[in-house]
Amino acid sequence: MGEMNRKKKLIPGITSGTVKAVIFIILIGIAIVIWIYTQFIFNQVREFQKSVVRTQIAIYVSVIDPTEPDTSNLFDYVRESPIPRIISDNDLNPIQGFWQNVGISPDKSDEQTYRKLRTLLKKMDEINPPESFPLFRLEHHIDTLTVYEYPPSRNFPIAITDSTGAVFYSRNIPVDSSNVPAFQYALNKMDAYSPPMFFFRDKEPALVFHGINAQRIWPVLVTNQSGKPLYWNDISVAHNDTTAAGNEKLESFAVLAREQGITYDIVVNYDLVVTETCLFHYGDVPFLSWIGWLPVIEFAVLLILLWVGFIGFKNITNAEQRSIWVGMAKETAHQLGTPISSLGGWLELLRTEHEAGLIDQAVPEMEYDVERLTRVAARFSSIGSKPELQPIELSDVLDEVLDYFRARVPRMGRSISIEGHYSGLSRVMGNHELLNWAFENLIKNSLASIDLPEGLITVNGSMSKDFRHIILDFIDNGKGIPYADQKKIMKPGFTTKKRGWGLGLSLVKRIIDDYHNGKVFLTESRPGAGTTFRVIIPAVSGKESS
Repeated sequence: MGEMNRKKKLIPGITSGTVKAVIFIILIGIAIVIWIYTQFIFNQVREFQKSVVRTQIAIYVSVIDPTEPDTSNLFDYVRESPIPRIISDNDLNPIQGFWQNVGISPDKSDEQTYRKLRTLLKKMDEINPPESFPLFRLEHHIDTLTVYEYPPSRNFPIAITDSTGAVFYSRNIPVDSSNVPAFQYALNKMDAYSPPMFFFRDKEPALVFHGINAQRIWPVLVTNQSGKPLYWNDISVAHNDTTAAGNEKLESFAVLAREQGITYDIVVNYDLVVTETCLFHYGDVPFLSWIGWLPVIEFAVLLILLWVGFIGFKNITNAEQRSIWVGMAKETAHQLGTPISSLGGWLELLRTEHEAGLIDQAVPEMEYDVERLTRVAARFSSIGSKPELQPIELSDVLDEVLDYFRARVPRMGRSISIEGHYSGLSRVMGNHELLNWAFENLIKNSLASIDLPEGLITVNGSMSKDFRHIILDFIDNGKGIPYADQKKIMKPGFTTKKRGWGLGLSLVKRIIDDYHNGKVFLTESRPGAGTTFRVIIPAVSGKESS
């Protein structure tokens, strides 16, 4: 077909609109994938940062814990970390010196510094929830405790120390406690004979009783300044008994010890490890903040792509519209050219010739040309607005088109047979002139594609299996359509003709698809073996036909 020659001609100045649309969609897809991937990386970095923070918290706890050995080298690691951080108590009050990488020296302690730190840690908490952890510190205490002993311990060698060996009380030991090595040697000998008693309780001083008791019995009670029992041994009260009955027995023992035993006060110096809940506030490291700008940049790029795509699509649409207007103008000139030329010729003959029978010969021909001009005007007026549809016989339209071309093909000096097989078709709701125009364009394309000495164009018509549609196949034995062009042939402006403007098949598609709710498409085409176009139009029901 002439519309399908190998030499293509696209809309001037632009590439295929489909290719541009696909590229634009791919670019948007890539931008969305990059944005999702960036968010994934961002979340992964945040999780890694959180794990680093928790490691630093563990190091802080180890460094500050007074029971741990020297860990100053770990503190160096914490100081060198780039993560901005502030440590506060549970009431969001920053702890002196425990902030880093926030633009404030850890040595400052004025009220303005603390106000700035509170503002900063609130901003940090908006980004990353604070991590809580225990903070250990030592509290030094000096308490006076009362010890109650009951005979037979009065004459025993006795010493009371803490867990480190500091002596709080001693008696009946021949070595003075100021002579530490000798005194410690004496304690070791006592402990070898009679194991010491260890007393520990949370938030109370730890005591160790060293003494020699051949019978391994040593009734003893230790109370604080308010008289509350702290520790006891060899009294008929369990060590964890805090009931009223237990306290009554312990009070009775204290009275008995005051009357018959030994009672004395000891002053103890001790340190208690106090645990407080602190909060570790931290912000993002600088490079994480930079990554945070990536989604904003990508969104801006996406907006630019959308804007460029919109401008490009608008330009494509405008170019297609210009091409359609140019094509319509050329098509109008082509449609009007033949009858106008014919009328001009007859008028010239009538002016120059004066034969008697010339008028009789000229009038029918001129009437035909005027009818052709009227039809062209009707076609173009219908294509610009919604045409009026009414029940028509499709076979009548086909007969008219095929007869028109059968009469004119011999004048072209070509041997082309045009056959039609479409009896028994139902009526359709259609516009006679527009359908005539569409079928005429299909036949023209078939004629243009046939370059053989003898050609054949066949129009086959039949009803669909459910009798709801009419199916027409326009078949020719022309040179076919190249595979690369088969998806483009219905687009406005696409043509392979040297003098074509790419409007014929696009008009056919508009007439069939838009105005008659049908379909037109390429069924089969092989280079050198011909082409088949199929048209499907809804048939009218009995109610519509009436």
